[in-house]
Amino acid sequence: MEDGCEVAVKRTLIQSSENLAENEKNILSLLQTNKSPFIVSYQSFLKDSTFMYLMVDLCEETLENYVQSQSIQHLREHGPRMIKEILRGLDFLHDHGILHRDLKPANILVDVEGHMRLADFGISRVLSEDETTCLTDGKGTEGWMASEVLESRNRGSKGRFKKKSDVQSAGMVAFHILTQGGHPFGRSVFSCIQNVLKGNPVNLGILEDLESKHFVSLLIRHKIDDRPYAHEALELPFVDQVQNYEGLPKPKISLRNYELE
Repeated sequence: MEDGCEVAVKRTLIQSSENLAENEKNILSLLQTNKSPFIVSYQSFLKDSTFMYLMVDLCEETLENYVQSQSIQHLREHGPRMIKEILRGLDFLHDHGILHRDLKPANILVDVEGHMRLADFGISRVLSEDETTCLTDGKGTEGWMASEVLESRNRGSKGRFKKKSDVQSAGMVAFHILTQGGHPFGRSVFSCIQNVLKGNPVNLGILEDLESKHFVSLLIRHKIDDRPYAHEALELPFVDQVQNYEGLPKPKISLRNYELE
């Protein structure tokens, strides 16, 4: 960048993903005037005849990779803080009428200070002021979609995606952090999908700590109305007692590139 700030450059083939990249640019542009330390910041957008380039804050790695590189002891110690930051980012989006719709470990970035930043808004949607629901096709990532999204996809019809749909995915991510890469609904993608549809979190017992088990169980409840909103989840003891991290220091970063597959 001209101001000396180093960024991540997300390169996307125009032919394959133009709508996703444009949508992500638009979502991040909406958040420019009121930023959150738990949302990746948009810096610039360029395109040529072949590619589109989205420039955002550079982070160290994805949560998916971070979890695999840390010990279970580290994740249990820092997990509540990490989960709180994810929920604060999600609450920020929801407060601005934005549904993420593809929350998963690969779409959460870890900056050089070890803080969580939500990213990848290609299929996100913006609600109007009087809307609480987005009527849409069942999109997302296999294994991380909410039960109501899977049900609508199986029916071959549009489904109602709400803020609490993101919350169920956040509960799955919380379990992933606390178990060093596990999933509450199964080991394989197929078993996860089937058990999400049944409301059967077969692996929940892996969480030995009762407070963390109760917390995750609330977020992943099968019926959407039984789940808390993100701001309500932040008031639960498991994360409420965690110190807040306001005014995060600016990351010391270096340039990297990545492509949207």
